[in-house]
Amino acid sequence: MDAPNELMQELSTLVEETGDKIAEDYQFAFLEFLAQLNFPDTDNPIPLKLWVAIAQAFADASGYRIGLQAVVVEPIDGEPTSYRAVAHREVASVEPTLFVQPAEE
Repeated sequence: MDAPNELMQELSTLVEETGDKIAEDYQFAFLEFLAQLNFPDTDNPIPLKLWVAIAQAFADASGYRIGLQAVVVEPIDGEPTSYRAVAHREVASVEPTLFVQPAEE
């Protein structure tokens, strides 16, 4: 394997490990946040308005546009409680509203 491929593999591994660590760290923080909002850890759906408000806070803090997607599922034959994802659809998106600077021409 040549050096550029090794560097790309190393970078890919680092990005994946970092993503896993961030997801693990923030999953618990997010569950605690929802608990503070009196949303128990159950199968009750969280209203879209709350997801949009959370996404707006992330967008404002990061400066990134955030899209919220829903997955379209269909039942798996012979397995009454199992589903497979067949499509994804964007259901909402938010743009940062704080600290936005127009691009210079």
